[in-house]
Amino acid sequence: MSSVQPMPTDTSSRDAVVALALARSSNLAMLPETATRVLRLADDPYVTMAKLADVIETSPELCARILRIVNSAFYGFPGEVRSIQHATTLMGLEAVRNVTIAASLTRVFQGRPLSPKFSPKDIWTHSLSVAAATRQLACIGMRSLADEAFLAGMLHDIGLMVELQLDRPKLAAHLGSIETGRCTDLLAAEEAAFGATHADFGAALLAAWHLPTTMSLSAQYHHRPHQLPAAHRLMPVMVHLGDRLVAACGPPFLLDDPSPEIDPALLDVVHVSPAQVEELRAALPDVIAEVKAVLSAA
Repeated sequence: MSSVQPMPTDTSSRDAVVALALARSSNLAMLPETATRVLRLADDPYVTMAKLADVIETSPELCARILRIVNSAFYGFPGEVRSIQHATTLMGLEAVRNVTIAASLTRVFQGRPLSPKFSPKDIWTHSLSVAAATRQLACIGMRSLADEAFLAGMLHDIGLMVELQLDRPKLAAHLGSIETGRCTDLLAAEEAAFGATHADFGAALLAAWHLPTTMSLSAQYHHRPHQLPAAHRLMPVMVHLGDRLVAACGPPFLLDDPSPEIDPALLDVVHVSPAQVEELRAALPDVIAEVKAVLSAA
């Protein structure tokens, strides 16, 4: 039996439900100190890459991961990069922020399986896969958004980890019911059990981390980006499409929406043609393998 006290079930109190969940998920709600400092500096328009490197160098573990990533085929820089000062200059502010968050989150996606077919590691693998797919979409249609797209894709399902820390047995039970076919709608099951969905929890967590609003919107609306005003729809649509592309690649994929179907109207939003989507679909398994090789152990 879970020792967690029952959550409020009145869906009109959704904000209170989410706030209480974050309060109970203290291990997730606070990033490590070095990551917090990096994110704070990333918001400073006057920050220098030298200052950022100084902060990163206070964490030997983070230094090692950044150097491994910057020397990988994922970035493809010529020659070996041996210093954090050089690495941060080559990667740029947004890429350094992405790697810092990825390195900080791996501790969260640990632990025993939640069900016979699903574990926290699967959520991480899925998140990295969607990050890779979303970045590739941005590279086709809006290359300047590639780093932002990668981060939004990586964080889109972080709300599932809030649910896991809040009440692991309850989440495991619902995943099991999906796997056995007793339930066909995980979002509805979350709503009934928690009073909110992983999209709600994820959006609130990313806002608490003071990440850009596009991150919270992508977490909140990656299943229903068409509900957003056009001015705020771009990144959530990219993440939604990345999610659908990954669903076509086979497991592990999350059970909230395993359909690979893509709404052609959404392609216009991200300036990508159906032919380009098919090219990306064909290349995506190799891209995902590359990202996993670099970041899965990060």
